[in-house]
Amino acid sequence: MPADGTALRQLGQAWAARGLARRDLLRLAGAGVSLAALGGLLAACGGDPPAPPVPPVASAAPASTPGALPTVGVRASTVSGLPPSAASSYTPVVATRTVGPSATPAASTGDSGYPAGGRYSTIEPVGKRGGGVVEVYFADATTNNPLLTTDTASNARIALQYPSLLGLDPDTALPFPELASVVPTRENGGVSPDGLTYTFALRRDVHWSDGTPFTAGDVVFTYQTLARKELGSPRTAQINDRIAGVSSPDDHTVVFALRRIVAPFLVTNCAGAGYGIVPRHILGGVPIEQIKGHPFSVGDPQVSVATGPFTFGEWVRGEGATLVKNPRYFRGEPALDRYRFRVVKDSPAVAVALQTGEADWGLVPLNLYDEMARRAQLTTTKYDGYSFEYAAFQLDPAKATLFLDKGVRRALAHALDREALARSLYSGLATVARGTLPTLSFAYAPERVTPQYAYDTKRAEALLEEAGWKRGADGIRVRDGQRLQFTIWTNAGNTIREALVASMQGQWRAIGVEATPRAEEWGALLTRINETRDFEMFLIGFSWDADPDQSQMWSSRAFPPNGFNLGQYANAEVDALLDRGLAELDRDKRTAIYAELQGHILDDAPAIILVFPQVIAAVNKRLHNCFPNAVGAGPRWNAHLWWVEDGR
Repeated sequence: MPADGTALRQLGQAWAARGLARRDLLRLAGAGVSLAALGGLLAACGGDPPAPPVPPVASAAPASTPGALPTVGVRASTVSGLPPSAASSYTPVVATRTVGPSATPAASTGDSGYPAGGRYSTIEPVGKRGGGVVEVYFADATTNNPLLTTDTASNARIALQYPSLLGLDPDTALPFPELASVVPTRENGGVSPDGLTYTFALRRDVHWSDGTPFTAGDVVFTYQTLARKELGSPRTAQINDRIAGVSSPDDHTVVFALRRIVAPFLVTNCAGAGYGIVPRHILGGVPIEQIKGHPFSVGDPQVSVATGPFTFGEWVRGEGATLVKNPRYFRGEPALDRYRFRVVKDSPAVAVALQTGEADWGLVPLNLYDEMARRAQLTTTKYDGYSFEYAAFQLDPAKATLFLDKGVRRALAHALDREALARSLYSGLATVARGTLPTLSFAYAPERVTPQYAYDTKRAEALLEEAGWKRGADGIRVRDGQRLQFTIWTNAGNTIREALVASMQGQWRAIGVEATPRAEEWGALLTRINETRDFEMFLIGFSWDADPDQSQMWSSRAFPPNGFNLGQYANAEVDALLDRGLAELDRDKRTAIYAELQGHILDDAPAIILVFPQVIAAVNKRLHNCFPNAVGAGPRWNAHLWWVEDGR
């Protein structure tokens, strides 16, 4: 039913009175969230705005002993300190207001805060139990361990097995309780007046799939292990930058002490596959350097125990994996018996598997949208996402020196006709990037971001000339005997990216630059860019959180392996703006900070941000309650309620 205009205007006035953005209200209404649900969100936001937070103070939490796992005090009152370290984070239809100490998150309106009643959360009763589904991917996972995940294929499996403290509502991107029993707020005492202490009450009905009770000790162990540099997690830098200590005064309470105000702490550090809680009784005695190769991480039904709706069954590398239902799941036994991930050779093969019925759902190439939409047995949808496609430069002088000159990087950006690439390769279903923030972000304001990189080959050639690169006899530029040539890596099987690097090669050739595209299997490429760092340039995608903080990629404290600043970009002004953005609780001020931040990043051009592509998902109509969306775990947030008509 359409929203009544008068009622919507009245709700809008009340929404604005709470200091919330009217644009977000309209986005929610447009996304199908009912007025009743919007009113519930508003009511949950509380009354008068809370008092300004007390400025952060330095933490006196002790550092843990290097090389040893931090001691977990399950019933101790003392804060178990995290070791000092270098900042990076985790991975996402509607961006809403900032979640933090002065922006109390409104839980969704279902039972116990569980999402309900929205476009992506209106669930029909389970009509049949049994059977299974197949999700099809063209890349295999690299790990089954939340502590180590760096890629979307791994995240997809982990999200079904290892819940985090909080989930993200698919309609609003606001947090809802998962392993926590309630979202901490100032109103319920979960967030301290100064915004530096977060207290989580945990559910008391959660067991690991082997029957072991889930306790606060598991949460403390997870975060303390993430803080260890030796682990090699891309979240380590951010954990240490933000969290001074984590403690468990009893089995059902966890307390985080922050080093400073972190406006999006609940969204960026307490939700998502990268913050899934792992079992202390399985990993607690494992030396930190052995966790990556431990059976829990590579997948073993005997030790890969879980608290999510599914638990590990088997994993055949390069072919796929099977998860089986967890009868002990705290929200109730799943309707499906199994959830299978099938790995195929490339993205067109994903579409074929969906068309033939060999798979039930998956993400398909943008250029196949019209074809998939014509298939009667499929429901095919397109939606904006939080991901961008980008080409990153190697800025570590120990690895390569070619791109240390900013003029060269800017020249390569100007030489790309990104509008033409978006039309031809993405079928017009991508937005050319005018900054680093995705279009769904509340801070998306491209009109406030400068400089921009319009397609301008004359400007590109002038920049190269100024940098001393002159055309040689074969047309390729040379300086001091060095040719302007390099290899650009991408992942094999992603046909759009493979076509993209080939097109970039041609456009750069026109200005005297020789780029050689190389496609590599996904796992091998991740090893190259995360571990060995043997590259000059690579092109992949990256998924952001709903919050506009981008410390995980641009902070100089987020170098790999403890962050996602894979090119090792460093700028002190950028670091300062990232810190200001995290500490600021006013949305408009944060938007201004991030506009300034993007200006510095674009001026330095540590990477070429190409496009923000839409996402195309196809779901077989025999599968019910699966609603693809851009937030958090996507449609998998309610997988225990999925069911198939034929029960097969």
